Parts: sequence; C-alpha cells; structure tokens
Amino acid sequence: MLALAVVILAIQAAYVALENQRFVDRQSAALQDSADNLALLYSGAVANAVWEYDREAARDQLQAMRVVGGFARAVIQESSGLEFVSVDAATENDSPVAVDAGGTVLGRADILVEGRAVGNISVTLSKAPLEIARAAYLRSMLVTNGALAGVLLGLTLLALHLVSRPLDRMTALMQRFSAGNLNSLVPYTDRTDEIGRMARALEVFRGNAIERRLAEEALTRRSEELAILNQDLRKARDVADTANRVKSEFLASMSHEIRTPMNGVIGMIHMLKNTPLSEDQQEQLMTLESSARGLLSILNDILDISKIEAGRLDLNLAPFSVAEMIEDLVALWRPSAISKRLDLTYEIAPHVPKAMYGDSARIAQVLANFLGNAVKFTHKGAIVVKVDATPQGDMSWELDVSVADTGIGIEKDVQARLFQKFTQADASMTRRYGGTGLGLAICRELMQLMGGAVGVDSQIGRGSNFWMRLKLKEAHTIPEAASHLRSKDQALLDNPGTRKLRLLVAEDNLINQKVIRAMLEAVGHTTDLASDGIEAVAAVQRGDFDAVLMDVQMPNMDGIMATREIRNLGGDFKTLPIIALTANAMAGDRERYLNAGMSAYVSKPIDSKLLSLALRQTCGKDVAILHSGMAPAAKPEPIISPSAEQEAALSALLSKL
Repeated sequence: MLALAVVILAIQAAYVALENQRFVDRQSAALQDSADNLALLYSGAVANAVWEYDREAARDQLQAMRVVGGFARAVIQESSGLEFVSVDAATENDSPVAVDAGGTVLGRADILVEGRAVGNISVTLSKAPLEIARAAYLRSMLVTNGALAGVLLGLTLLALHLVSRPLDRMTALMQRFSAGNLNSLVPYTDRTDEIGRMARALEVFRGNAIERRLAEEALTRRSEELAILNQDLRKARDVADTANRVKSEFLASMSHEIRTPMNGVIGMIHMLKNTPLSEDQQEQLMTLESSARGLLSILNDILDISKIEAGRLDLNLAPFSVAEMIEDLVALWRPSAISKRLDLTYEIAPHVPKAMYGDSARIAQVLANFLGNAVKFTHKGAIVVKVDATPQGDMSWELDVSVADTGIGIEKDVQARLFQKFTQADASMTRRYGGTGLGLAICRELMQLMGGAVGVDSQIGRGSNFWMRLKLKEAHTIPEAASHLRSKDQALLDNPGTRKLRLLVAEDNLINQKVIRAMLEAVGHTTDLASDGIEAVAAVQRGDFDAVLMDVQMPNMDGIMATREIRNLGGDFKTLPIIALTANAMAGDRERYLNAGMSAYVSKPIDSKLLSLALRQTCGKDVAILHSGMAPAAKPEPIISPSAEQEAALSALLSKL
C-alpha cells in the first residue's frame, strides 16, 4: 500500500510538471500572437510618417505601445536596413530598461505604402508577465494537488489498516497451512466485510485439511497393512515373471541354436542333390528337404514369438510401396493357389498412398500368414486381398488390409481365441492340416507391437475374412521397387563367370565347416578354415585371401570383434570383403553387421544362391556361381510338412515350456 501511495504521488508530480509546461506553452504562443498583431497594427499607423520621413511623428506613434503589458522595444527600419526610429520600455526616470534576449518574443511586419514596402517594424515583448502568471498557476496547482495527495495518503493508511494487514496475516496463515501446520487459529472471522468472509472460508479450509490429514493417516496405516499382507503375493508374482522371462529367453536361445544344426542338415541335402541319384532317391531327397524346411518354418515361428515375449524384437521402419508388397505376396502364393485350382486376386483402392513408412517385412509376414491359411483351408472358390486406407490428418493413414476366402469357415466361439498361442479351430485341424497354432498369435503380437490390430469375420461353410489395421505415415519418397531389386540381383547371378577364389571360412561348428567347404570347393574355390575369431585374424595376415566368410557367434572372439580387428590392420585389410554368416535373423541384424565393418550378410541355413550373390557383390561379377540345388528359404513352395503327430507333440512340448 505504501508503494501505491508513492506511485500516486509520483504520478501527481508528473502531472503538475506536465500542466506547468503546457501552461507555459499556451502563454508563450499567446505572447507571440500579441507581438505579431502589434507589429501588424503599427505598421499601418506609422506608414505615412515613414513615407514622409518624419521621425518624430513615427516616434510619437510608437510611444503609445509603452502602455502594452510586457512591452520591451519597438524598432522601425528603412527598406535599406538602417534603423529609422526606435522606442524602448522606460522606467520612472525615462531611462531604457535592459531586456534579456532569451526572455522575449519578437513580432515583425512590413510597412507598406500603396502596396510597396518602404520599411519594416519589429516589436519585442518581454516574458516577465508570463513568468509571473506561471508562478501563480503553479502555486494553485501545488495547493490543489497537495490537498489531493493528503486525501489519498489518508485513504491509503486507512486501507492499510483495514485491508492490507489482515490480508498479510491471512497470507502467512495460508502458507503455514500449505506447509502442514494447521494448529494456528484464523483471526477476523467475526468481521462482516469481505475480510471476514475470506477468514471464515480459510477456517473451513483448515477444518477440511485437518479431516483430510486424519483420513490420509488412516489410509497410510491401511496401506502398510495391505503391503504386509501382499508381500507373499508380490514374491509369487516376481517368481512367475522370472519364470516366464527365463522361458522366453530359453526358447529364443533354443531356436537360435537349432538353426545351426539345421544349416548342416539342409546343406548336406543340397550337396546330395548335386550328386548322381536315382529317381526314387531324388524323390526321397525332395521329401526330406521339404520336411526340413517345414521344421525350419516352425523354428522361425518359435524364434519370433519368443523374441516378442522377451522384448527383443525391433522394428525396421523405412518407406515402402504398399502396391509392390501386395503384388509380391500374391505372386508368391499364386502357384500354391493354382495347384488347388483357386482364383487368387487383389484390389487396391486408388487413394491408397504410393509409399508409406513402416516395417514392410513384418506387415508382409502377417499378410503371408493370412494368405497361407486361406490357401490351406480353401478347397474351391477364390481368395481376394483388399487394400484400403483412411486419412487421419497430418500425413497419417489407417491402412486396412483383408484376405477373404471361400474356405471351410470358423465357428463363432473359436474366433475369440483364434489369435492365442498354440490355438487352432479344433484338434482335428492339427491332424488334418498340420501347424503349431503359432502363426496367428505372432500376427497379433506383431500388430500390437506396431500399434495396430488383427481380427477375423467368418461363417461355417462360407469362408473367412482375416483383416489387419494399423496407422502409418505417408512417405515422401517412393522406395525402389522390390521386383527391380530382385531383377538386378538375378542379372548379377546370370552374368557368366568362372573365376575361382581363395576363401577363409571362420566357423566353429564342424558340420557347418564341412557344408560350406563342400559348397565352395564343388565349383573350384579353395578354402582355409578358422575355428574362432582369433584364428581368423591370424589367418588373414598369413595368407592372401580374396574374401572371408565370417560366422558371427564363435568362442574366444566372435565374428564382429574379429572383423574390427581385421579392419584395424589397415592397408588392404580395410577393403577385404568379409561376409557375415549367422543364424541370427532378426530385424536390424544386417545393419548391425554392416556397421561393424562387414561387407555383406547371409543368414543360416545358407542358401547357395544368396551366398553366390554376396560373393559377386563383394568380389566381382565373374566369380564362379555355387551349385543351386534348392530354392531361397523365404519363398513358400509346395512342401511336405512334418507329420501332424510330430507338430502336435511339438506344440504340447512348447505349451508345457
């Protein structure tokens, strides 16, 4: 309040100063107008005297201006500039008065006779009367504003006593209450004004706070009791979580480790297919290969679901073409559909963006599962893939993809649990069609990981419609078509070439050593072996190798560390082609290996075609191609699946795990 009083006084002082200056400006302007008017008036009065050159008559005329308040001096000048006559303000003894040039105003006018200037007259008026008037005006302003300031100060002190001090006291009380000190009583509750109402409201707040504190103390005591009672339950939960995590990690590790011997199995099948065999042996070998690939497909499902449960599955987000993905999937499954005399088509709405941002491999994995089930469970009719998208704003779209078939259909009560692990419509499905029941569970987990959803609409005997929905951003750049990439890879493989390489194979598994060595030496390549990363680093320094095939997981020193050691040798070792061989097939593995300094990446089980492609990409277009005895692992083909009894037993084992 005191600060407010000071501010008010300051405003009044500024107002007085401003009004004083405005008064001076107005009086100065009026004085200037008087000087100009006097000069103009007397220029006509003295015109004849100046024309007749009568100095005395002109002086007598000017003497009359002495009665004008503030008159200081009047001067008549001839047209030549010479002074004709002048009159000054006089004292009582008729002596001139000294006038300060800074305290005067000057008025000037021409003396005209018949329109011709014969001289000019200037009149000087003193500002002394103005200063006297200003002083009187200032005194009246000071008296008026002083009285007003006194009244304001009195009101301020009164408000300070009646309002500000009670407010300060209650503010301090509220601070103590907010800090938890509720013992102080609230004053002024008996007043009838706003302060009294505020004080009573504060007293109500204090009472409520006391009740809330008592309730919180009771709740705290109850919470402590519940914490003690739930301690065993938390321990049991932790044990269950640990067991579930260990199970998932075990399954992930087991799936990875089984892929390594599977590389040996499929590799040996590949080598046998390139040897002279009878027709029966060829057919038996194809059955063996199909069964091995069926088992590998199951292992891949286990690897996916265990990685998801362990939280170790990462998404590889990048721009992709929706149309290209659908076209590739349909082309991939059309041979299987044709073999069953099924019509497989697709429809893409025209407004679906050309490119979107997401993990195209995982989205394609979900749709491939839908297509596989549609082909498996449809015996006649058609399968239609439909793609639509709904704009969500800010370059976001809701992508909606469905796979509709005319198959056997699914009962209503089964649909709710169809996306659970190890679940099929009934046990007869497993015996008749095979499968572990993991595929749709993986689809659901992948969609949830990407923020989407999956579902099914079905009627017995009329078919099923499996769908997926997820939000994706529209991509600004259209990725290079996958078919174009495959055509470039195929062109590289079709290029003739017989150049033999000297290769170092760094692999700790003896069976894999034999398989890889046999694949390479079958076309004339020479190989040296290293069983771990330390031996590999030493071997490249002893021998002159064209490339190194480096297993990632090896004892003593793994493939990534060995690659870094080789790159650190400098010179030609910085550009020595190093191809990663690994059973790891998770998203991001390829990028991790390339960032570590490796030149290319081939997953196990090793496909001779993919290994040939990697060798030509890193060592030259004329490298001898490995014998191709099997199709790429990613391509679904008519295979003889493991027996239904084997898959049912595996499902039961995994359920127990």
